[in-house]
Amino acid sequence: MLSHLMNIKIIGNGAWGNAFYSVISKNTPSVQIFGHQEIEINEGDILVLAVPTQAIKSVLKKTAFKTKTPTIVNTTKGIEKETHMLPYQIVGEFLGDEIDYYSLIGPSFAKEVQSMMPTIVNLGYTKGILNEQLKKIIQTDYFRVRLTSGVEALEISAAFKNIYAIACGLTEGLGYATNTRVKLMVLAIEELNRLFESLKIALNSDMVPGTIGDLILTCSNEKSRNFTFGKLLATHSVSEALNKVNATVEGFNSLSSVEYFSNKSKALLPLASFVCEVVKIDDPKKSKEYFDKFVKSI
Repeated sequence: MLSHLMNIKIIGNGAWGNAFYSVISKNTPSVQIFGHQEIEINEGDILVLAVPTQAIKSVLKKTAFKTKTPTIVNTTKGIEKETHMLPYQIVGEFLGDEIDYYSLIGPSFAKEVQSMMPTIVNLGYTKGILNEQLKKIIQTDYFRVRLTSGVEALEISAAFKNIYAIACGLTEGLGYATNTRVKLMVLAIEELNRLFESLKIALNSDMVPGTIGDLILTCSNEKSRNFTFGKLLATHSVSEALNKVNATVEGFNSLSSVEYFSNKSKALLPLASFVCEVVKIDDPKKSKEYFDKFVKSI
């Protein structure tokens, strides 16, 4: 067990917050988990954000920062609806450029993490002041952490893979088989590459867990809320599907930013745009015909 060097404060006591707590608590006793409540961040504290993207701003407003250079670890995946900002941009706008910011992204279902299933994730960083220390606190023999410089590619991938998972879930609901789902995953990876190239965002092989790995996990399993939501769209309206999932569907929330990123990058995003159209049409009876036409044309 590591010595008492850092105080870890996790905001968000949902499935992922508790899963992350179960990992860190194996390495240090200096970890606490909170709901959406007012807390204080002092010098030496590390704030872990384990709340939905849409709640980041309200959590930061409730937090009393007693240090000008806080360390923030983001674990959420999504895009803020009103501003089209990624988590690192939301935090940066609120706290300024002096923060030491990290983003933990990778293929990691919460229940499997708590069950100590072997897992690999990325820990992206901006300044990286504490990157090695954080890696030692987070990493276990079953939860492996790969450090990588930069967070933008990881956070964009984390948001868009949820959108692509909706499309893959829809194929399941409509009765398409594995070949079709994998075709969509290939299209999704190509689409992300075009987006990164257009935005001049560098990728490297160290980012595979948080980009391709996370996409594969989310797009191929009903444990994914986004996949489940997409599957339900084959037989239910959007509102009915959301009610049945009964939890945050980040991919649905991120759909409002597809046009923004398409315009910003000048990149073609046909798969993400297709999901937007399915949700806009909101008619399960038209879904199969519309999907069949789309998947055969690309």
